[in-house]
Amino acid sequence: MTQRRRLVGAILGGVVLLAAAGGAYQAIATARDVARFPMPGERIDIGGRSLHLFCSGAGSPTVLLENGLGGVYPAWRLVQQQLATFTRVCSYDRAGFGYSDGADRDTRAALVADDLARLIHAAKLAPPFVLVGWSAGGVYVRRFYRDHPDGVIGMVLVDSSHEQQRTRLAEPTHRTANVRRAIAELNLCRALSWAGIVRLADVMDEMAAPLHIPPDVQAEFVAMENRTGYCAGDLKELVGFEADIDQREPPASLGDLPLVVIERGRATTARDFAEPVDAARLAAFDRAWDALQRELAGLSTRSSLRVATASGHAIPLQAPETIVDAVRDIIAGRVGP
Repeated sequence: MTQRRRLVGAILGGVVLLAAAGGAYQAIATARDVARFPMPGERIDIGGRSLHLFCSGAGSPTVLLENGLGGVYPAWRLVQQQLATFTRVCSYDRAGFGYSDGADRDTRAALVADDLARLIHAAKLAPPFVLVGWSAGGVYVRRFYRDHPDGVIGMVLVDSSHEQQRTRLAEPTHRTANVRRAIAELNLCRALSWAGIVRLADVMDEMAAPLHIPPDVQAEFVAMENRTGYCAGDLKELVGFEADIDQREPPASLGDLPLVVIERGRATTARDFAEPVDAARLAAFDRAWDALQRELAGLSTRSSLRVATASGHAIPLQAPETIVDAVRDIIAGRVGP
């Protein structure tokens, strides 16, 4: 019995030492990332929590960039650099991402809209505003405009998600099973990230590789995703997003707000999915996505639907000029009748 206790004690001691070593590795690696990629903006207190806001350029209007699901500020690097040459532009990290504090509840569109309104007020950002939302960010900026329309003079939706896509999008694979698997993986990631295991396994590098983005941007993107709290934030976003795209009511009308909808031009391929997918189902998926984009363009009487011909879903990284051109056209009054 004494020998068994000694054996168990030795095993537990080894586990504790490994955990301590993993925690130290994660802390040291995170500090190294911060030294390589210092926070470009500032942390703004929005009332008990702080969000990272990065503004550049000068002039009016101010362009507000809203990321896709799980996105961090480097995703807008290429777009922001170009926009800053002719107007003021701000990107930020939502709750739980990059240099922003986490929230204590799932990230629903209403929470994002409220956080953004608080951020604008606390940072003293002056209207007018042009809202740019990529993917899930399209749902978020539409909710922001519904709740806080004053001062918004235009909107750009970049391959935007749709509030009813959960039931209307012809998914080529088993979405419910995929979401359950993603939630399980994020829970595991959340449990292990503090010990550096996610970083050591290069999980985030593998996820970023298919985006085919410039190496320096990818390195900063991955560094932010390797932060200890990232998977917890991503989990909250995924759970909230699944509710936001399962709505009975269609997206609200935007009236005569100048609107540009940019749709990806590259056809979906089997490589975009983890499971084998036949050509017919891929084609049906693309047709359904196109129909949703056209419906979004119909939300305003002053709209333009454009296609980023050579880009997949990651338009801010693969075809940033299409977004920049859309913002230019809104500012110049070249959208709609």
